[in-house]
Amino acid sequence: MDSAIIEDNTTAKVADLIKINIPKDKLKSYSDQLNTVLESVSVLNELDTENVLPSSQTHGLKNVWQEDTATPGLDMSKYKNTRNFKNGYFVVKKVFKK
Repeated sequence: MDSAIIEDNTTAKVADLIKINIPKDKLKSYSDQLNTVLESVSVLNELDTENVLPSSQTHGLKNVWQEDTATPGLDMSKYKNTRNFKNGYFVVKKVFKK
């Protein structure tokens, strides 16, 4: 690329900040790819957007809310193995260790 916006040292610094490992022999390739993306996006600066209103969505759909109604939970009397219940809840082994 003739006019590099992002140089290899910048790519290495960003990679370090976001905790990804890019081998030194791949830095040039990644920098070139990032510059290609930036060049592609910079084409958008050529568009005349003066009379274009900002938009938060483009599909025209509206939120549809459903009424939140309480429904009965599990009927605990149907479960025969009550040793796995405590205070109306299922008891399971710990998943996370401290």
